[in-house]
Amino acid sequence: MEQREIDFILPHIEEIEMKYRNDPKNAYDVQVEQSLFNELNALGYNFAWSYQFTGNTFTAKDKAVIPIVIKHLEMFKNHNKKHHYIGCLGVKGFYDATEYLIGEYNKYLPTDNEDSILYMVSQTLARIRDKRYMDVYLDYLSEEKVVCSTWFIVEMLGFMRYEKAIPSFIRLLDGEQRIKDSFYGSTIECGKYLVSQAAITALSRFRKAEYKKYIEKFLEPEKIPWIQFTESKEKKSNLRRTYTQYRNVTKKALERMIE
Repeated sequence: MEQREIDFILPHIEEIEMKYRNDPKNAYDVQVEQSLFNELNALGYNFAWSYQFTGNTFTAKDKAVIPIVIKHLEMFKNHNKKHHYIGCLGVKGFYDATEYLIGEYNKYLPTDNEDSILYMVSQTLARIRDKRYMDVYLDYLSEEKVVCSTWFIVEMLGFMRYEKAIPSFIRLLDGEQRIKDSFYGSTIECGKYLVSQAAITALSRFRKAEYKKYIEKFLEPEKIPWIQFTESKEKKSNLRRTYTQYRNVTKKALERMIE
């Protein structure tokens, strides 16, 4: 993004934040947010707005922020605020955050299989890449625990070439995953195939020709009967988009694998 674009967008973002802060019903979470800023700024940072917090806000050398962020995550009542600030922990090497995030994953997994916090926690764990908990992540690939958000975990284990996960990758290639009931019949119903597509990529990371036989069929996704969508006005566009996604992912995977 060019500086002129940033200069144009920031005032609008800050205007939205000020509107949020001035709403009396948000008073408690505004106080929590300000406390977070104050404690981090005492370490030498200069935070004043929530938009300053992204997955790129910190680097591995900023580990001192982890307990402060976690403390305030536990204080937020606003679901969206907690979702937002979890993301700033997604730094490779932020291992001190792993145990907390696993606890959050376990907490939200059984209550709502597509909770926004579960999605962000899964993504954040994948960015941290803590090798100490590989078997925990592998357990998240079991049939009773796999949900749409699991695709981040699948991609991470593939990227880290965790061989114990290979049978799970092969199993996850075929079939859709659970999504919210409200997703069916909408443009985001295609999310039910993210785990399958991630498994294609993960399996290809091992660069072994013997695994080609498992993924080559996805070059022709229109011939796979279980790739289908709820009858709706979005059905045709969902199918076209999903077919294209499968072809693209599979082509890249096959190019990555050694003959």
